[in-house]
Amino acid sequence: MGLVGLAHASSHFGHLLLPLLFPVFMQEFGLSYSELGLLMTSFFVVSGVGQACAGFVVDRLGARPLLFVAMGIFIAACLAASTVTGYRGLIVVAALAGFGNATFHPVDFTILNQRVSAPRLGYAFSAHGLTGNLGWAAAPVFFAGMGALLGWRQAYVAAAVMYAVILGLLVLQRDKLSTRVAPRSAPPGQAQAAPAEHAMAFMRLPVVWWCFGFFLLSTMTLAVVQSFAVSILKAMHGIS
Repeated sequence: MGLVGLAHASSHFGHLLLPLLFPVFMQEFGLSYSELGLLMTSFFVVSGVGQACAGFVVDRLGARPLLFVAMGIFIAACLAASTVTGYRGLIVVAALAGFGNATFHPVDFTILNQRVSAPRLGYAFSAHGLTGNLGWAAAPVFFAGMGALLGWRQAYVAAAVMYAVILGLLVLQRDKLSTRVAPRSAPPGQAQAAPAEHAMAFMRLPVVWWCFGFFLLSTMTLAVVQSFAVSILKAMHGIS
């Protein structure tokens, strides 16, 4: 639970890699609110499409390899952010961060479902949600502190170092993150008990679409607050 929670916190930390520096980007690169909004649209489109596909990849390859790849992508996103010179570079950073974020929920829940006993699974899911919120809470403190101390570009380098440390810890504890992959067919000599359902059969369930609608609307609302709260407070009240 602790390792998965740490990974989930780092994922939510990555949601705010760009929004916390929006006032800086507006001043440095002369960006408008529409251009800033497109950055977050890029992040969430890449993340959303990638997350829909990641579950199938996790079933085929296992959760652990994708977790390591995602952490590596976040490292690349932070290093790219530290060197950006304009809007195109920020678009690349947004896409990288979205791609890194895409795998976390399929990976996390696969590991928790396979590695945590049924009586403790509710606690595991609660801890998973809590650590995600802690990641959101840590990001403003981290970037405000590192930005004031080192400058915003060096703050991104420090974030890359943080992700590298977390990746190193996950690699050291990799035995606790192993999962079984979904079998593609019955073993040789063993007949299948019933015809296998299509991989997309779950799309026929109404509850899937109810949950999708709920999370779509809640995420849209939360994303607006997270992405533009800093810029709005600075513009309206002069808060630095």
